[in-house]
Amino acid sequence: MNPPEHRIFHSMGIPIHITLVGCSTEEADRATQKAEDVFNEYDLRFSRFKNESDLMSLNNSNGAWNKVSLPLFQVLKKCVALSADTMGIFDASVGGILASYGYGLPKKFIQRKPFPTYRDLAFNDRELLVRLAPGQILEPACIVKGMAIDAAGQTLSEMRGFMINAGGDILTHGSFKNGSAWNIAIQDPRDERAIVTTIGIKNASIATSGIYQTGGEHDGEKWHHLINMQTGKPANRTMSATVVAPTCEQADIEASLAILLPF
Repeated sequence: MNPPEHRIFHSMGIPIHITLVGCSTEEADRATQKAEDVFNEYDLRFSRFKNESDLMSLNNSNGAWNKVSLPLFQVLKKCVALSADTMGIFDASVGGILASYGYGLPKKFIQRKPFPTYRDLAFNDRELLVRLAPGQILEPACIVKGMAIDAAGQTLSEMRGFMINAGGDILTHGSFKNGSAWNIAIQDPRDERAIVTTIGIKNASIATSGIYQTGGEHDGEKWHHLINMQTGKPANRTMSATVVAPTCEQADIEASLAILLPF
């Protein structure tokens, strides 16, 4: 039996690790390229940092109607539905607050207070047009990254076993060695060198969301990327949350909501 094949590439601003089981080196190379193409496609469409992305074009539209692709239109509709379900605690308009911290600051950004919310979005379903409020910046990453991982997994569906790890969001298919589960370590949010536990999974996804990964300091105050949009402030009740789910999209969303929602 061939040993597991390990591959790594960078996309969506993070390293993507793929482990493939029961295949040759050449098969692993071809499969990895297919997965990388998917991640790059999502990055080109949904990146808040690439000037040529669909999302960047929309974020720079400054209150004008903007024609978007069907995938972006559908993602934004998902975001609005999730915002309504959470009474605005989750809101892709968090991009404006993150930009005010200097994180992903668009060239044409004009800070507005109070910050625009999902209620300020307008849609023309027939023509796939979207209008943002002036100064509104969208960041749907917690939905998009999971979607990208699931889509990349579809390109690997004929492989006997694989694991995709994109920044700690993980999709598994089949088994690892000798029919064993994929053993996933969960980082201790208080110490990046330590783990709190391990979880064995097969044919499932696992995502960990935490307040310790992406952040910084602005005007003397610490911030991180998980913002409760009802308050406009970083959520600090829970440090880390891990969710196992059938898809990475579901796991990623629920892990983020576990941080954002008050319990």
